[in-house]
Amino acid sequence: MKTLIAAGLLVLHAAAVFAQANPDPARFEKDIAAFEAEDRASPPPPGSTLFVGSSSVRYWDVAKAFPGMKTIRRGFGGSHVSDNVYYADRIIFPYKPKLIVFYAGDADVAANKTADQIFADYRTLIAMVHARLPQTPMVIIGTKPSLAHWKQMETIRRANTLVKELAAADPLLRYADAERLLLGPDGRPRPELFAENGLNLNEQGYKVWTDALKPAIEAPWPKPR
Repeated sequence: MKTLIAAGLLVLHAAAVFAQANPDPARFEKDIAAFEAEDRASPPPPGSTLFVGSSSVRYWDVAKAFPGMKTIRRGFGGSHVSDNVYYADRIIFPYKPKLIVFYAGDADVAANKTADQIFADYRTLIAMVHARLPQTPMVIIGTKPSLAHWKQMETIRRANTLVKELAAADPLLRYADAERLLLGPDGRPRPELFAENGLNLNEQGYKVWTDALKPAIEAPWPKPR
């Protein structure tokens, strides 16, 4: 009996390790190639603000949300922070953006990654940006609360706190948070702000999201010394 229990625990442990591993970024090759084809057909102007990350960026009409800003949108649905690290040479650095606005994390928590693992991927991405684009500021949007991932809120909040603490010590990094405005009086996500899948925002949700994030994105940055 003890042997069977031990075997079962080993299987559960192996499953947990597998679930937390970074998925193969090659699953997004077609998406990235499509971005590159778009760039060849209509090269984006340098000095734009780059919005990059997962489906919350993909469905966000940033040109409408920030009408006075030159914008590039490079969101690919279901991407982890690690996928954006992998493809940074193709969807971040070539644009030489004035500002990078990054959002991901939903798929990471859905894959049962720990807050520390998610944060480690954020740190890798931020370090790459600082090394390759040393004067380019970056806004990290905290992973949003959602109906779909409410059970993972402890992980989400822990990862967000780690990013917020990192940003507080980095003059080129800013943390933006929409959590408070996406939650109702009961402390849970407001259903009227979400699409049917309980994860993506609807039009009303994006208005709330944009209003919450605009101050961090539009505020001037200190001049480099």
